[in-house]
Amino acid sequence: MHGLGNDFVIIDKRVNKINITKELISKLSDRKSGAGCDQLITINDSSKKDIDIDAEIKIYNPSGDQAEACGNGTRCVAKLLFEELNRNDIKILSDAGILVAKQKDNNISVNLGKLTTNWKKIPIIKDMDTMNVPIKINDFSNGVAVNIGNPHLVFFGPNINDVDLGMIGPSIENHKFFPNKINVELVEIINRNKIKIRVWERGAGLTLACGSGACASVYAGTLKNLLENEVEVILERGSLYINIINDEAIMTGPAEISFYGSIDY
Repeated sequence: MHGLGNDFVIIDKRVNKINITKELISKLSDRKSGAGCDQLITINDSSKKDIDIDAEIKIYNPSGDQAEACGNGTRCVAKLLFEELNRNDIKILSDAGILVAKQKDNNISVNLGKLTTNWKKIPIIKDMDTMNVPIKINDFSNGVAVNIGNPHLVFFGPNINDVDLGMIGPSIENHKFFPNKINVELVEIINRNKIKIRVWERGAGLTLACGSGACASVYAGTLKNLLENEVEVILERGSLYINIINDEAIMTGPAEISFYGSIDY
């Protein structure tokens, strides 16, 4: 499945109790010898019987490590559950908490929960001004560090396509400031309700879209008084619509099934 080209292999472990190993993740994620994806996601029976949820998900980067949150991936899983349960609202448990998804015509929205710039929550190795993290990209602002279940560093500048993100992304992702590594967003402001972004995703690299990155970018822009609370985020293959309400992010956009398949393993 994919959300604006941000693509996922989704395994329903409620049906098939397959063991998810680093070797399997690597094989499925490889774009030449596997299905190819930015993340692998499993749908699981709930491990917590005392809370009201419809499913539990685990998210894995191609490197094999787990990601706490993935907005586009959550919307893709939500699409499957909407069809399965014949409902227009569901609750999905991820490592970032319970995410509420709703179906709106052909789009799906998900509330990705609270955002924060608290340095301990990002996390960063020491106390610093998270609105001005001292990492420089030519002609861009200092980074704004945001956590939305996973960590992001957002830079604002005049022309995101002039930056070789494939070159600088790995060094920022693995910077000594960030013990859990970090996602990187470059943001070009068109007006107070519209931006363009490019994303280097932790553990995955350059991606066509990133839902949590879109939310983090808009939140950072509102804190810097550069953006309003409702913003269209333009990515390479389309737009996501982000609404920031009381420090929570609601993301709306498409989710598509690319194909169903099986693989010998």
